[in-house]
Amino acid sequence: MKKRNVLFALFMVFFLAMSQPCLHASYTADTTRFIIQSDTSICKGVSVQLQLRDPLPKDTLLPGVWKQLITGNQINPALFNIRPFGYDKVNQYLYSIINRTVTRYDLKKNEVTIIPATNWPGDYSEFVYDFTNNRLICWRSGRDNIYALPANGGTWTQIGAGVTDNECYGASAYWNPLLQQTGIYGGYGSAQVKSWIFEHSGTAWQMKKNNPAIDMVPPKGGNIVAGNKDGSKLYLFSGQGNYSGSELTGACALGSPWATATGIFCWLKDLWELDLNTYQFRNILPVNDPSIQYEGALAYDYDKSRFFLFGGFQPTGDYISNLFLNNTNKTFRFNPSKDAGFTEFQAEGTLSPPAMARTSLPNYAYYDEIGKRVIWARFDGIWAYYPDSSTAPKPDTVYRWSTGATTKNITVEPTQTTRYTVTRTIGTDISKDSILITINSLNTALTDSVKLCADSTQLDAGAGFSSYLWNDGTQTQTIWAKQNGRYIVTVSDGTCSVKDTTEVLLGRVVDDFTIGLAKDSVCSGESDSLFIQSPQTGVTYKWYVPGNPNAVATAEYLKLASVVSDTTFMVSANASPALCAAKAANITVIVRKKIAAPDVQADNITGNSVRFRWNAVANAVGYKQSTDSGLVYNDPSSGFQGLTHSVNGLNPNQTIKVWIKAIGRNACEASDSVKTVATTLNPFGDGIYVPNVFTPNGDGVNDIFLVYGNTIATMRLVIYNQWGQELFIATDQQKGWDGIYKGNQSPAGRYSYALEVKTQSGSKLTKAGSFNLIR
Repeated sequence: MKKRNVLFALFMVFFLAMSQPCLHASYTADTTRFIIQSDTSICKGVSVQLQLRDPLPKDTLLPGVWKQLITGNQINPALFNIRPFGYDKVNQYLYSIINRTVTRYDLKKNEVTIIPATNWPGDYSEFVYDFTNNRLICWRSGRDNIYALPANGGTWTQIGAGVTDNECYGASAYWNPLLQQTGIYGGYGSAQVKSWIFEHSGTAWQMKKNNPAIDMVPPKGGNIVAGNKDGSKLYLFSGQGNYSGSELTGACALGSPWATATGIFCWLKDLWELDLNTYQFRNILPVNDPSIQYEGALAYDYDKSRFFLFGGFQPTGDYISNLFLNNTNKTFRFNPSKDAGFTEFQAEGTLSPPAMARTSLPNYAYYDEIGKRVIWARFDGIWAYYPDSSTAPKPDTVYRWSTGATTKNITVEPTQTTRYTVTRTIGTDISKDSILITINSLNTALTDSVKLCADSTQLDAGAGFSSYLWNDGTQTQTIWAKQNGRYIVTVSDGTCSVKDTTEVLLGRVVDDFTIGLAKDSVCSGESDSLFIQSPQTGVTYKWYVPGNPNAVATAEYLKLASVVSDTTFMVSANASPALCAAKAANITVIVRKKIAAPDVQADNITGNSVRFRWNAVANAVGYKQSTDSGLVYNDPSSGFQGLTHSVNGLNPNQTIKVWIKAIGRNACEASDSVKTVATTLNPFGDGIYVPNVFTPNGDGVNDIFLVYGNTIATMRLVIYNQWGQELFIATDQQKGWDGIYKGNQSPAGRYSYALEVKTQSGSKLTKAGSFNLIR
């Protein structure tokens, strides 16, 4: 049934009291109904908002709750190398440095960022965060050169010299804010665990505590993993070592055996405080304290002077077993002023950390004084533990309605009698409640819409109602709709009233139409425009071409940028709404074709002229001729529309080539050119004539001494004076001697010549003689 807005002034009562019984199930001690409304009846189509009371407040008692900050999907294990003193507690940033990459975990926004860094000294992985100067201090290991990088990124810069150190592998690194310098405790080398302390002054590493052969305060080994609020006191927790530091003794006077690849260290299970003012250690929990059951991640809540221990494993005296130790997700706490040792507790939270998989990747815990929480950072996720009810985040409240909604309050519009159920989950507390809504329905005879190809239609609200009211004020059961739009009627049975609507769409009849062309025909590649003549208002015109079901345009005109072939366009006209039959029309854009080439023949050939003749070509408006291979065309000698072209002034036996083409009304209709070749007559045959006199006096008559012949293919003419001196050589029949030798006129007199000729038929002729030069 379509949606209706119901007027229920005549019948609608909401009971906000909880006097009426309703199906209700509670799965906790909170058995109070929390749906505010009671069971009720409404008119059909009424929208009802179902509202819930807030749950009774419940304090979160110790041991507190867990909340996950960074998921495992956000962490790249190849870039996960955290350190105990790599935490910026002011900005709540945790840093990782490895594989020439600085990664920052923002534990306030729960975001992961790669910090830009250049000038890497090497693939170094030992580092601390210098909270005094807001920078990262990094080095290879032990007492090596140290480098600094601004915390927001930049260039690594060496700030202190060092040496390659084989005695301090795995040393605990820390930052000393009193002297503003980095330091290391312990380390391993030469099968020995050390208890010395070095700090870098900015110039060199300086020893602050020596490494005696036997050391009980503290025993050699353990890891500095936490500090107090200002960083002046550090905490050394458990780990491998013993009183001598030797891996080869095989005995554990202190602690429990912890097998390594080459010998035995001891699991110390202790807790010490290092005062950086004096570099003295103070014992907090003795060696081999039974309350330290696991080697895990230690954090110090300096606001309330308490330690927290997360997860961990139990090392053994068997090296092979130590390679496959299982981690736990156990949690412990210890307040030195109140407790004798660590005690186990179970925290709340829907996303508490699981047991961590066995891995060589580090995991550490940090105290976040801003969020009043303890951070446990691992390669598979980063979690926050809130130890106190006053600072712990409130458990999420989850709502699940029978409609699928998950909000606290919902709005429903039942079409039939319906019971709505809600389940509320707060942490581990689950409560249920429900409400029954009974429908008193009214239905009109209107449909959602009326769509017709007509100019009007009758609307009927249906019989049986006590009153009718249409939105135009009509109070009858039926009305005539003559315009498109929404028609609304309100009907009543005396108890409930319902408002119903229908959308009326009356179609427009599409008129026949024709398509116009800007050009009846076009040359290939030319543009053209097509348009609807007298387009009809409210009608949409779509243009199609054969073979393409998709419209190429939707408009009253179509601009064609380049037409290359005859194309037929079909236009479909539809009114909106498309209720009446569409109309269509076609038109074809014609691409102009070349006209036929003329049939050219040579006739009336003489010794010095040739006439070319051709037939008249259909659709030609004239003709053009060219004698230079088609570079330049001119009108024929008989005129533009003539059918002949004569070439005069030729020599006997001269070949002439003529190109003729027919011209159409448009340039692109011109025909292909027709090439015709003819040769003038040769009445003299292969005869050669050399004159015996010439007069180079500038009168334009017989001024050049030439060789005459109609069939000369090649020639060589040499002229000599009376002393046999060579005066002139010619190899071109058209080039003769003008009587000039070296810029001077040769004198009148008798001269001789030698002539070699090859005719067009291939025969050779040699001739010599004399002639007179007369001035």
